[in-house]
Amino acid sequence: MIRIFHGDDLEKSRDAFNQLLDNFKGDILRLDSKQIDLNKINNFLEAKSLFADTKMLGISNFFSIPKANKDKLIKIFQKTNTDICIWQDKKLNPTDQKSFPKSTINNFPLPNALFACLNQIRPRNIKNFTKSYYLALESVPFDLLFFMIKRNLRKDIYKKAYLQLIELDYQNKSGALTISKEIALLRIMINLLS
Repeated sequence: MIRIFHGDDLEKSRDAFNQLLDNFKGDILRLDSKQIDLNKINNFLEAKSLFADTKMLGISNFFSIPKANKDKLIKIFQKTNTDICIWQDKKLNPTDQKSFPKSTINNFPLPNALFACLNQIRPRNIKNFTKSYYLALESVPFDLLFFMIKRNLRKDIYKKAYLQLIELDYQNKSGALTISKEIALLRIMINLLS
């Protein structure tokens, strides 16, 4: 059986991938896309285990492997009875998802509350933004919300707020921030949206 974990919520997809591998009782071979060795994988899949009846191959970022090696591995995986678990650090496109038609695909999208908050960033919308800001903080980590707001502001005309976010990031990481990072970010957003 092949299980694929992917999506925009990297933390949740990676946690689910690792949990499956950590709870597996049997021989496990874990590889990253940079460690791919066709002979090592073939030997693992074909060899009989002395200590366990079951085996699992776990690969991180399989779809980032060069196409020639990826195509060879797909053919090998389709012939084996060994469980294979794949994690990708992004959302897969439909073509990649079709590589293993009988696989179980687990998608981990970002919560709608995050996008609802980002959509509230506009002048004179402080009340709606504040409400959606706190809802977003309940569903995503602060660092993700911070990154997404910073990315959106960089794209727009809000350069002053963007520069304040850079300063907030610096103060937060250097320990110079005298108030909580959540309150500091909210103050920047209040000034922007008021």
